[in-house]
Amino acid sequence: MYYTIKGMVLNSKVHGEQDKLVTIYSYEWGKFQAVVPSAKKITAKLSSATELLTESEFMVFNKGFCSKVVGARILENNSKIKNDFKRNLYALYAAEICDKLIPYNIENTDKYNLIIRLWKVLSECKHQKRVLIAFILRFLKISGYSFFDYIKNANVLIDKNIIKSIKKLSNCSGSDIDILKSVEDDKVWNYVESYLTNYIRRPSLSIFLQKVEDTNKTLF
Repeated sequence: MYYTIKGMVLNSKVHGEQDKLVTIYSYEWGKFQAVVPSAKKITAKLSSATELLTESEFMVFNKGFCSKVVGARILENNSKIKNDFKRNLYALYAAEICDKLIPYNIENTDKYNLIIRLWKVLSECKHQKRVLIAFILRFLKISGYSFFDYIKNANVLIDKNIIKSIKKLSNCSGSDIDILKSVEDDKVWNYVESYLTNYIRRPSLSIFLQKVEDTNKTLF
């Protein structure tokens, strides 16, 4: 059976000599994996449409547990993110977290739209790290792992100013993210990343991201 679905690639790995195995988060099906034939070839027609951080319309052949992408049309390439090293890094970090927290074969349009919104805000904002934190806090909440509920119910000892920052970031809209004041981004980030490890292995990009930030602090 052939299906046309809208989705985004959260993960991609080599499959065989020339194919890719991609993890797609779709609007209609939720998360699933599919083989993209010959996608590793330089001239492959499906290569760009099945890149990470790309939203595309996929033509999928599905037979039981085996899915194959046989056609694709790019809906949003997110070139502003991909062409900016740091924005790209934050977006990939978010994609990795989403891939680890989203279960297979359960659609959730709220999560889908939140990821799409993240990409839009991340491509335009000044405070990219703040955007990522706000996204993670909101994504954790709709996934059933609310960080704020954890703080409240577990009686975790956190400075009141940091709790205020968490509240602001949890409730802030993307259009207001750059005008927030008195937000302790770095401290909130440390708490949130530590909390994430209760449920998932530490993201592989985490250490690399920290090195980039440390280098920037040294330079400036």
